[in-house]
Amino acid sequence: MPVACGTEVNIMQEGIPDVIPPETCYLGWQESLTLLAQLVEAEIPDQWKY
Repeated sequence: MPVACGTEVNIMQEGIPDVIPPETCYLGWQESLTLLAQLVEAEIPDQWKY
């Protein structure tokens, strides 16, 4: 489905043990997505561009 800006990501997480609070999973995904954004949006120095 098209979005107005950026990329829409839907994540379904199943089978998480009851001892792990859902808030912890949410925070973990937020951190993972932040790191992914840093990776794909990184500036590439001109000498590395082809």
